[in-house]
Amino acid sequence: MIKHPRWQRPLFKSLVFLYILPCAALLLPFVKAGVLSLLESSLELETIFWAAYLNTIILAVGNLLLQWLVNIPAGLALSKMLPQHIARKVLYLCLLLMFLPQQALILPQYLLLDRMHLLHHAGGVVLMSAFQPFLVLIFWFGSEQIHPSLFEAAICEGASTRQCFFRIYIPMLSPYILAGSLLSVAESWNMLEQPMTFLQTDSQLVLSTYFLQQIGADPSITAIQALLSVFPLLLVFAFAVAKLHNPNSIVSSEENCSRL
Repeated sequence: MIKHPRWQRPLFKSLVFLYILPCAALLLPFVKAGVLSLLESSLELETIFWAAYLNTIILAVGNLLLQWLVNIPAGLALSKMLPQHIARKVLYLCLLLMFLPQQALILPQYLLLDRMHLLHHAGGVVLMSAFQPFLVLIFWFGSEQIHPSLFEAAICEGASTRQCFFRIYIPMLSPYILAGSLLSVAESWNMLEQPMTFLQTDSQLVLSTYFLQQIGADPSITAIQALLSVFPLLLVFAFAVAKLHNPNSIVSSEENCSRL
């Protein structure tokens, strides 16, 4: 276990406190004054907010599941299956796509969803979010850390391809999956351009587009709603940190090979 100097932990805590303090100083007065205002707000406003809250959760979960199905196999293919010169070109393409602004992709996505009759449908937004270059790079890097001899030894012991994937590859890739999932949920939670363009009815509001409509609203209520909207992200982050720091939550490759 790596031992850190004793001064590092107090220093990091102080830096975190200094980072959070200005945000708390801005929000707490509104929160203190807005608790009663939130309870006394109209039922229609609360209904719209919670509907946007639910739509955001559905969008984030749908994006995450589809991104797992698309990007985890893509990372494995680039690392272990494709020739190196082809994999390198695809990785450079993923890197290039990461630098493209989201606004540049809106028009082709709009035309594609229109042809597929998925325009103004939440499924269309999920479909357009399936391929994420940064997730492909994360899962490719994680796959590169897994030595091929583990799969060869498991196959020699009679393991099938499916067993190698689910009992060796996925457990060993789990730290990268957790990190990528946290980034994916955070991005989906704050997605703005696609919901603004593709989801235009009031029943399809998500939190990012909901807050855009709150110009001139009571700042106390908006501050409390903003704090409530961050709560699921904090839960996801706490779950990922707990899993990464719990040695029993990730099964080692040796244990998996012994079970095959």
